[in-house]
Amino acid sequence: MLFAATVSNAQVVIWDGEDENITSKNEYAGWWDRGNPSLVDNPEKDGINTSAKCLKFTMTGDDFGQKHAACPFRDWMTLDLKGNRRFSMMVKKTQNENVLVELSDPTNGVDNYWQKVAAWYGGDNKWQKVVLDFSTNDGLNDFPGVFAITAQTGSVTAPQDVYIDNIVVEPMPMVGEKTLKEIADNSLTGDVKVTGSLMRGDCQNANGDWVKVEYDDFAILKDKLAETATSLDVRGVILKDAYWDQILEKCSGITITTDESVITGIATVKAQSTFAEGEYFNLAGLRVAQPTKGLYIVNGKKTVIK
Repeated sequence: MLFAATVSNAQVVIWDGEDENITSKNEYAGWWDRGNPSLVDNPEKDGINTSAKCLKFTMTGDDFGQKHAACPFRDWMTLDLKGNRRFSMMVKKTQNENVLVELSDPTNGVDNYWQKVAAWYGGDNKWQKVVLDFSTNDGLNDFPGVFAITAQTGSVTAPQDVYIDNIVVEPMPMVGEKTLKEIADNSLTGDVKVTGSLMRGDCQNANGDWVKVEYDDFAILKDKLAETATSLDVRGVILKDAYWDQILEKCSGITITTDESVITGIATVKAQSTFAEGEYFNLAGLRVAQPTKGLYIVNGKKTVIK
């Protein structure tokens, strides 16, 4: 029996290792036999990935099949992306390098395709969440069937173990029943609640010559918000590299509520804080000893450090 997975406002798990063996769905499903894949105990549960189980495979050389793992989820899942193009997975390995993912369905006849995106792994043998945005891969359709991972695009000089976990389709950012991209600019006013995910970063469209792909849901959300928006509720939203400065600058009276904190707008900060001459304060009203890039308050005025 095939499992139909429709991407909506929930994170869709392709493979997570917790309740799935290497060939758990049926006798044909699971990971192809490349790199000797096996289901193992998570070697580092005290980091960002606390899962009990994960996949382990070994890269042994530079040939494609020697540093490669592939999960043909088409054998048990009919995945309907409905326009979504963002995936993520947990990776742990010893060498920092680009991780290349190919989405394909080589059994799809005339619609056969291989769409490639690379993202940088810089975890230094720690778990890192790698996000892959396929939004500029025009050849990708809504029904991919194979998730293939080349854990290192550079040279493999010695056998290297790679750990993979939590391969998911990230939910699209939504307000109500609409995705952010469907909402008119400057139309969200008053109290606004976002669901899904909000992410910011970059990767590479690796079809042919590599082309940098930058994604910034926070910038898109800023464009959709009206200056009169009073509150933004993002509790429960999956966040990556959260950057609120541009929203706080546009909507000076807004309050942003996350799972961890409440961030007040510039107008509120000014009313509640006394700014010493020449000192830098962030938008939460906290003094910053050595400011980096971003928006700060200096002598009671907004200052951008580039």
